[in-house]
Amino acid sequence: MSLQQRDHQTAVTWIEGEIENMIRDIGKPNASSAATSCITLAYLLRVIDDNEHRHYRARVDQIYATYNESNKQGAAA
Repeated sequence: MSLQQRDHQTAVTWIEGEIENMIRDIGKPNASSAATSCITLAYLLRVIDDNEHRHYRARVDQIYATYNESNKQGAAA
């Protein structure tokens, strides 16, 4: 495995871990800050490409959309 592949795998593992932490902390202030920061940093360092960057950003947005929708349904009940 090349250094570039190892850096990519490390970044993906880090991002996935921070997304899991975000899911666990969702609803708390700044729950997505670490996930968003590591996605942005990995992208700025060119460890993940444009498509991966969009994918992870969309994933964070989707997690929040699902969370917000479940809160609306719970409040309506």
